[in-house]
Amino acid sequence: MKLYSVRIHSNSHEELKRLEKFDFDLQYRISKKTDVDYYEVPGILTNEEIEKVKQSGYQVEIIEDLNKVAEERQLEVSSVNRFNMTNIVSEEIADTVLGGYMTADEVEIALIQLSEQFPNLISLIELPNQTWEGRTSRAVRLRAGTNPNRAGVLFTGSMHAREWGGSDICINFLRRLITSYQSNTQLTFGGKTYTSGEVRNFMEDLDIFVFPDVNPDGKHYSQTTDPNSGTASNMWWRKNRNPNTPTGGTHLGVDINRNFDYLWNSGIGTSSNPPSFIYKGTGPFSEPETRNVRYLFDTYPNIRYYIDIHSYGGLILYPWGDDENQGTDPNQNFQNSSFNQERGLIGDTTYKEYMPVLDQNNLVNLANRMYDALHSVRGVSYIVQQAAKLYEPSGTSATSGDYAYSRHIVDSSKSKIYAFTIEFGREFVPSYQEMLHIIDDVNAAMTEFCHAIN
Repeated sequence: MKLYSVRIHSNSHEELKRLEKFDFDLQYRISKKTDVDYYEVPGILTNEEIEKVKQSGYQVEIIEDLNKVAEERQLEVSSVNRFNMTNIVSEEIADTVLGGYMTADEVEIALIQLSEQFPNLISLIELPNQTWEGRTSRAVRLRAGTNPNRAGVLFTGSMHAREWGGSDICINFLRRLITSYQSNTQLTFGGKTYTSGEVRNFMEDLDIFVFPDVNPDGKHYSQTTDPNSGTASNMWWRKNRNPNTPTGGTHLGVDINRNFDYLWNSGIGTSSNPPSFIYKGTGPFSEPETRNVRYLFDTYPNIRYYIDIHSYGGLILYPWGDDENQGTDPNQNFQNSSFNQERGLIGDTTYKEYMPVLDQNNLVNLANRMYDALHSVRGVSYIVQQAAKLYEPSGTSATSGDYAYSRHIVDSSKSKIYAFTIEFGREFVPSYQEMLHIIDDVNAAMTEFCHAIN
C-alpha cells in the first residue's frame, strides 16, 4: 500500500478542526496559517485516505512518495551490531557507529557497555516492565563527583516508533559528556563550546538520567518492516506493539505519548479507537513503556527536570498541552471537573489552564536558553512555545510532559518537575547525514540545559 507525505489546505479554522473527524495521521503541530483564513496541515495518507479528504472538499497536495523514502532510510540502519566491533567512546566510533541509525539492540548494548567501562560515572538502571515483545528496557544515571545533594534531569528518546533519532541523540550526548569529563577537554558543537570546567561543574552537581529508547519494540518494527508490505503501517509506525488491543490484527498498538495519567479520560487530542495512530489505550499507564517512565520519576524523586525528545517540527515546548496557559485564576485547573466541557478548545476564552506565573517564566527562560545554544551551533532556528499551541485547534492530553509537571499538583509530596519536549528536524526520519547535524544541535541544547539548571 502506498503512503504519501501530503499537505491538506483548508479555508478556515472551522474546516481545519473538522479534519479531526477522519482520525488520520495528520501533524497538527506544524500546521500553519498561510493567510487570514487559510490553513495547511501536513500528514501521511494512503491513496484511499487522500480521496476521502478530497471528497469532503479539501485540497490535497502530494509532497512525496513515502515508500521510496522508507526504502532509503532503512538502508541507513546497520544489519549487524556495530558495538560488537568497537568501543562506544573509541576514536573509531564516528566512522563505524555514526554511519547510520542505531537499532534497539545497539542502544541497549551501548548502555551496558558504558556502565561496564565507566562504573565510576554510569549506573545501569534495569527497568521493571518488559515490553510486549519481551525486551528489557534500560536507562542510565550519569553521576560524577561526591556531592550527595543534587537535582536530577531525565532525558527520554524514541517514544514514538518512527522517531529513530531520539535514541541516537541520547547515546551521543552520554558519549560526549563522558569523553569531555574523562579527558578534561572542552565540548564543542559547531559554533557552541563549553569549557571543561563548565562540563565538570554540572556533571558533579547533577544526576543526569537518560532513557534513550522508550519504545524499542516499535522502533525495531519501523526499522525492519518492508515498506511495501501491503499495509499502511510499515516504517511509519508510531505506537508500541501491544497485540491485545480490542480489534487486534493490524490495529494493534497504543500511542505511548497518549497513555500517561494527565486528563487521560478527557479525549483531548487522543482517541479511544484502537486503529487510531493516537489510540490512548485501555487506561492510564496500561502500557509497560509508560510505566517504565513513571518508575524513573517514582524511584528517583530528585528528578526535577524532564526533556522528552521527539521529531519533528523544530520546536521547544513546555506545558500545558490541553489548553492555553493563564496565571490569574487557580480555579481553572485540570482537576476541576466543572470545566470539562470547556477545556481543550484553543483560542476559546471560556477556559485556560492555570499555571503560576513564576513557573511559566522559569519554563520560558529555560526553553530560551536551549534555543540560544541550539541556534549557535549552525544557525538553525527552532520555535519556543507552549505545547497547547502545537496541537491547535484542540490541544492534547495524556502526554509525558504534562504528566511530569502535574505530579506535584496531584500529590504535594512529589517533586515539581519542569518538563519540556524537543521536536527536532523537519521530518520524522531525516537522512543520517542531516541527523548528524541535528545530533549536534540538540546535544548543544541538552548541554546548555544542564549548565543552566546547575
